[in-house]
Amino acid sequence: METIFLGIDPGLTKCGYAAVSSSGQRLRIEVIPTDRLTERLQRDLQAADVRMICVGNATTSARAVSLIKQTWPQAPVILIDETNTTLQARRLYYKDHPPRGLMRLIPRGLLVPKEPLDGYAALLIVQRYLAPIDGHGM
Repeated sequence: METIFLGIDPGLTKCGYAAVSSSGQRLRIEVIPTDRLTERLQRDLQAADVRMICVGNATTSARAVSLIKQTWPQAPVILIDETNTTLQARRLYYKDHPPRGLMRLIPRGLLVPKEPLDGYAALLIVQRYLAPIDGHGM
């Protein structure tokens, strides 16, 4: 069974969700409705050895952690500082999806991504957790 780390960027209506393997490979970067979070977690908890569920410490984090702990009392959960993850998520998004054509001439700070960045914020939350382990992040 594969060992993975999960990241959650909790929100009122949607959550960023990311799964990273123990080797550092990105397995999933998604945005899911908040009311489907337990369903998504259930699939990963059944399919893999989840080493840690990293939850961003935003306003709705207590609700997400409570939900996880009520459903899976043994689940390993940690709160991670998510300061500036939205700004960093934008940079990471454009690294993965560089603008093409004339759009590449526009400064990235002025571009608006075509999709929500919550999944990338969740990825950054996992990477912040893993950074002390490997000394340089992923």
